[in-house]
Amino acid sequence: AKVGSRIEVIVDEVDAEAATCRTKADAPEIDGNLFIDAGFEGLAPGDIVTVDVDEASDYDLWGTRV
Repeated sequence: AKVGSRIEVIVDEVDAEAATCRTKADAPEIDGNLFIDAGFEGLAPGDIVTVDVDEASDYDLWGTRV
């Protein structure tokens, strides 16, 4: 239901492959994650960014930074 929407997310972790984020309504380590796997360079844990949700699985989302 969130695919195609624009949401604000909080960056929890950044590694060489992606930024792992969550929405403001999601609890860390309990709810699903949102992954930004392109254009995440320069992000750091604690950053709040806006993303367009592109894909979804049963628990996780993937998005593009706006």
